[in-house]
Amino acid sequence: MASAFIADETCKQMNPNIRYKTWGRSRSNRLASYDYSTDRPIHITLCTEKKREIFSSKVNAEIIIGELLKLAKDLGFRILCYCLIPDHLHIILSPGNSGYLLSKFLNIFKGRTTKTFRERENFNKIWQRSAFDHVIRAEEDLKAKQKYLKFPLTPSLSPVGRGEG
Repeated sequence: MASAFIADETCKQMNPNIRYKTWGRSRSNRLASYDYSTDRPIHITLCTEKKREIFSSKVNAEIIIGELLKLAKDLGFRILCYCLIPDHLHIILSPGNSGYLLSKFLNIFKGRTTKTFRERENFNKIWQRSAFDHVIRAEEDLKAKQKYLKFPLTPSLSPVGRGEG
């Protein structure tokens, strides 16, 4: 069976043990060399499975936002702002001094919310695999992301919930 890995020749010359996978279920969306427990803001986008508009109801939106804020408090993460759209959630958060990795936060959050929706609405899966992240490196970038979350460019994606931590 052929390998599912494709190696970039430049990187391969620098370190022959590095192999980059460009497709397949186990591909990571995280930066390999970044410490996601560092106290630096990260913009996260979590999408619902098959873009279902699960969060258009006020009750469902309150469940998601409530769990987000509770988990951030429990683990010591800082929520800088969030914007909940009917089919996805944007969060700008920072691990603070929690010492936890971003992946730990996301795994617990997705697990708890999936369990809640499985019990309430018989959904087996509400989230797409993984999440999209952008490590915010400059104050200007942070301000631009916060502005985007406060005033989405697409009117059809009107937020069902937003706030700042």
